[in-house]
Amino acid sequence: MTNSKQRYWVGIDGGGTKCRAVLFSEQGDALAEGLGGPANIARYKALALDAMLDAVKAAVAQAGLEFDEVSTSSTVCAGLAGAFLPSSRQLLSQWQHPFGNFVFTSDLQIALLGAHGGQDGAVMIAGTGSCAATLCKVNGDFRVKQVGGYGFQLGDQASGAWLGRQAVQQALLHADAIVEAPGIYTLVTGFYQCQSATDIVDRLNQGQPGEFAQLAPGLFALAKHDEQARQLLQSGAEYLNALAKSALTDASLKLVFLGGLAEKWTPLLNTDIQKRLIQPLHSAEWGAMFYARTLQASQSTVCADQDALVK
Repeated sequence: MTNSKQRYWVGIDGGGTKCRAVLFSEQGDALAEGLGGPANIARYKALALDAMLDAVKAAVAQAGLEFDEVSTSSTVCAGLAGAFLPSSRQLLSQWQHPFGNFVFTSDLQIALLGAHGGQDGAVMIAGTGSCAATLCKVNGDFRVKQVGGYGFQLGDQASGAWLGRQAVQQALLHADAIVEAPGIYTLVTGFYQCQSATDIVDRLNQGQPGEFAQLAPGLFALAKHDEQARQLLQSGAEYLNALAKSALTDASLKLVFLGGLAEKWTPLLNTDIQKRLIQPLHSAEWGAMFYARTLQASQSTVCADQDALVK
């Protein structure tokens, strides 16, 4: 049995491929973690809500606790891709969640808070999607400036999804004898088990970002000996250098590079950008927990101030 007086915090980092939930004690110690499916709230909507719930349940189970007892005594904070859109905010605000308290913000904000321990700094993310952001604290409030991150259809250059789609497009052009890209064509057809351009279209015409992103690691490997793949990576690196420069608005700011492709992209960044890279202090899930605790503390201060005025 759990202690009914015990309070918990849960930090969720929700992206385009998966979401991860970490269960924290009342004192802020990490107890367990759990995984769920894709949680880009703008793209997956109700499915993203289910993914978050699955991740929290998995974390609670890993901790050896009962979900029904823990959920009502938990404050859950989710940092989600796509949360900045009005439609996403409306959906999240109306969610009939089972938690004691639920707050949300963008995945960028929790990544920033975690990476720099709540202090000023910048992050750049290259995973299924891509974006960058700067965090500055002004009069006690966190101010986030986002650059990029407009999604698979309109942006996310240099992301895994973008790389995969670019490679598929090159493969189709090669199949039509418009460009010479035999290495990329072989990579695409082999990875997706296709025999022709028609097979590729049939396989990926309705493909989700995560399906394209799975091809990205193979493209980095191919680029070691294939000029077309190398050119594609160079195009992505140019974008990331510009993205980082836009985020590093102050000479004192440091940059944390996050995401599944960060390690592969780092050697391709300009030297001046690489010199400003540091390792993250904490995880994005910690950043979500920190955000919720800071928000709760500020609300408590406001209530205390109001009580003082009444008295």
